[in-house]
Amino acid sequence: MPVPEPPPPALDAARLVAVVLEVLDGRRAGRLLRHVAVPGLAARLGSLVRSRTTRMLRVPRVCHPSRFVAEISVTVRRDERVLAVAARAEHRNGRWWFTAFTVLE
Repeated sequence: MPVPEPPPPALDAARLVAVVLEVLDGRRAGRLLRHVAVPGLAARLGSLVRSRTTRMLRVPRVCHPSRFVAEISVTVRRDERVLAVAARAEHRNGRWWFTAFTVLE
């Protein structure tokens, strides 16, 4: 009988998503993106910063298509609109990093 694969490393999806949303809203410094996103994504997200208010409405849903990959979705409220966030994180060098992050408007 095959040995089951160990569970994925711990992932605090709510914290990671919150950091990005707070940076995009201008409530936290853009340099924090370098700690949660791969370089190309951090640069792209850094160009989208605007003063606004975005709040998560529910706890993020996380799916692990493989042990070191997580697909994250969450519903957010931005001003008066309800939007979806879709993200992908990969575990590299002992940490989770966003490799994709999109607010679907």
